[in-house]
Amino acid sequence: MATANELREHCTNLYVEREKSLRSVLSEYFESAFIARHRPFRAVIGNRKCKPIPIYRDFAFPIKDAFEFKVVWPNFSEETLRKELSKLGFVITPNRISISVPPHKKGDKMTFAQEWVMKINHSYSVYCSNEKKLAEELYPNVIKKLYSTPAENIITYDGYTLFRNFKYEHSISLKCATFLRKLMLRDGIKEYIEKGEYKGIMVLNNTPT
Repeated sequence: MATANELREHCTNLYVEREKSLRSVLSEYFESAFIARHRPFRAVIGNRKCKPIPIYRDFAFPIKDAFEFKVVWPNFSEETLRKELSKLGFVITPNRISISVPPHKKGDKMTFAQEWVMKINHSYSVYCSNEKKLAEELYPNVIKKLYSTPAENIITYDGYTLFRNFKYEHSISLKCATFLRKLMLRDGIKEYIEKGEYKGIMVLNNTPT
């Protein structure tokens, strides 16, 4: 038969297991919600775009909201959960659980939260660099395809030429498309939108200075 001390030790072991589980749950969440989706972590206190991340939308307590398709917190009380999140380096909003992270100070040891911010933003930086490189590789093909567009699909206007309903050959990410548009704008080429509807590509008569 278990003694009171053994019961108390059992409770302590449960606490330790749930501390480890919290780290694991958060790690899986950051991997899937940020790195896999190529999202930056901007909720760093002091950043101009800092806005606490409403992770309460993605997480549920074991009993409450368990029927929803959410990540389940370890079986802590909400008060203890907030305390544990704070120990990991997160700043928690007073009402529903949204998180932000203090900036790392040079020379200080990184918290669990700061390590994930660094990992997420490094991954995003690499992703952006690769998408920019892809855009640069694809851009000459866009120019080549514009040049070979049948004349009947090209309308001449005063100040620009419109390549009607021009279609890109490759399916690309939104980030790559953003870089591609910047390259086009640099050379006086841009998408023509009328009343919210894409009409084609316009080439200005003069390259912007």
